[in-house]
Amino acid sequence: MKRTVLLLTVCFALKTWSAALAQEGGLTLPDQPDDQLSLMLPSKPVDSEPQQLLQVFVGPSKLCCAGKIPIAGAYHLDGAMLIFDPAFDFIAGQTYTVQSHGENAYLTEFVIAADDALPPPEVIAIYPSGSALPENTLRLYIQFSTPMMPHRSDEFIRLLNADGVADTAAFMSFTQELWNADRTQLTLLMDPGRIKRGVAQNTELGPALLEGGAYVIVIDGGWPGAIGDQNTTRFEKPFTVSHPLRSLPSVDLWDIDAPQTASVAPLTITFDRPFDQQQVRSLITVRNTDGHPIRGTIVLTDHEQTWQFTPDTPWSEGNVQIVVDTKLEDVAGNNFKDLLDHIYAAETTAVDQAQITIDVTLNP
Repeated sequence: MKRTVLLLTVCFALKTWSAALAQEGGLTLPDQPDDQLSLMLPSKPVDSEPQQLLQVFVGPSKLCCAGKIPIAGAYHLDGAMLIFDPAFDFIAGQTYTVQSHGENAYLTEFVIAADDALPPPEVIAIYPSGSALPENTLRLYIQFSTPMMPHRSDEFIRLLNADGVADTAAFMSFTQELWNADRTQLTLLMDPGRIKRGVAQNTELGPALLEGGAYVIVIDGGWPGAIGDQNTTRFEKPFTVSHPLRSLPSVDLWDIDAPQTASVAPLTITFDRPFDQQQVRSLITVRNTDGHPIRGTIVLTDHEQTWQFTPDTPWSEGNVQIVVDTKLEDVAGNNFKDLLDHIYAAETTAVDQAQITIDVTLNP
């Protein structure tokens, strides 16, 4: 990886062309993960932005490109050559699609050859990572070491009870599996009908997880990676089930530990419950008293119940703000505005604002 920070597409005036980009011969595709991608432009310039000429997406052309976010990178012009420099190296074995724009737009796929000596793919984590999960846990994230072959999860993922019996109706089934952009993380969604009390699936089948029970999530061996011809080995996550979360989250239940001014010690939040490990990284921000974001690094520990923010530079003010987006969900899908299973919920107070701001005084 040649950068640690995503370089967003640079919005600058660029000489582009009204003639359609119908000729693929001017497109130079990368041969190595750290290569750039370039497009030779025809004549007749007009002012435009570079992303109006071409974008690069993860995945094959048949799944591109509506609703997808192109990979980030920097554009620059060298004579008549438009060069795209990705923020992160391309991944060998991963399929990418280049989309041109114009009157006759076209799609071009490319794959960088993989090294046969690459290690086999493996499951490196399952979130929530705790050994006890709430009965109404909604999402599970499976993290792989390398990109995986999609549309195979039904074959390899099983939820077993203490007797080794598989629950074949525990997870939602989607036409398009819920992968991240480079297919290294798969989101499993528990069927909400098994979580919400009083609905058909819950009445007929019962909850997928029962408080006090013991379960195992199994990812069987043999799942092929997207790179080369190697497969995963078997992975198991045993866990027990704790009481369900049926109350709204509240920042009043969080324990906040303020660092010292002029230090780079972390600002720490200890949650009263585990939150969605994807959302909690992006929906809690730290700002100065003027409302400007403070740059830093977020680390989650203690099975996603401790959040730590370490600033890139020493704390320069005596007061900061923690800003919480009220769409933030706990692992049961409850946010600050609404409960996933609200019909029989105990009376509780929701918030009606988009954000909650917590003022924090740093230690002298």
